[in-house]
Amino acid sequence: MASIVSGLLADLPKNIRPFDTRRDLQPAADLIELCFAETLTPDGRRYLQNMRRAARTPGSPYWAALNNPRGNFPLGGFVWEEDGEIIGNLNLIHFFHQGRRLNLIANVAVHPNYRRRGIAQRLTQAALEKTRRRRIHEVWLQARTDNPAALTLYQNMGFSPRARRTTWLIHPRSLVESATPAPGRATIRSQRHWAQQAAWLQANYPTDLRWHFPLKTRYLQPGLMGLLLRFFAEVQTRHWAAQHQGKLLGVLTWQASHTHADHLWLSASPQNEDQALKIILPFIRRELLLRRKLALDYPYERAQGTLMDAGFEPQHTLLWMKFSQR
Repeated sequence: MASIVSGLLADLPKNIRPFDTRRDLQPAADLIELCFAETLTPDGRRYLQNMRRAARTPGSPYWAALNNPRGNFPLGGFVWEEDGEIIGNLNLIHFFHQGRRLNLIANVAVHPNYRRRGIAQRLTQAALEKTRRRRIHEVWLQARTDNPAALTLYQNMGFSPRARRTTWLIHPRSLVESATPAPGRATIRSQRHWAQQAAWLQANYPTDLRWHFPLKTRYLQPGLMGLLLRFFAEVQTRHWAAQHQGKLLGVLTWQASHTHADHLWLSASPQNEDQALKIILPFIRRELLLRRKLALDYPYERAQGTLMDAGFEPQHTLLWMKFSQR
């Protein structure tokens, strides 16, 4: 598939040029907002605000906010330009994770009046060729599952589905106690729970995807080492365990965030996650006296009924797709 992509790139249209941060931030932000106005998340809207502020004040702190805090290089990519107007955009965000380089394709947008002309495909081909020349072997993207045209395009280009995940959102005050309480009790997580919690975290937030999560297990570990790591990294966490008849059913972790919502990480097996949530959620409603929303990223359809009964709302479901080239 990589050779096919390279062949298609041999004669790229002259409408494509590299993304220029000095002049493309404002028109790209306008295009992205036009294309995704109905599906933009609060973080997405804030991202566009930062693009516009950075466009007005180059070198400002807003520029740094455009890049994922776990990314390592400035925003790049390509635009499609006709008659001096940007009508197509694709950004590449660079990451280092566990010694390997990878790229995330993001902000793929084509003006509604110019769709069905293969512009998104050509922009993606240009991005793949750029990563190939830089010997970056992993290219990722996330596509909404309610956008079948995009899913078909990327699969036809050689992207492989790797995970389907839903982001759930709630305000702590909106948590609803289950009408059918589960047997068991909620407690503060203890040190003896850590080994099982770490194993469940690995299963629910696998290493292959961890580069995009603000989740580092070393910051969640109990004991003095975890305390020191959190102190120097300025990471705030709390943990609650669900137990029944001496058996650990799951652990729910709260982690403070600088985005529009704090994070929840659920460590549980598919067999016990619903029971664990029913036990822990009423407990944290009393314990977590916060005014900020809570976001839980979790595998698609798992614990769906329990989360909806508790008041969580699905923000979006994304299909994670990966392109590997050698």
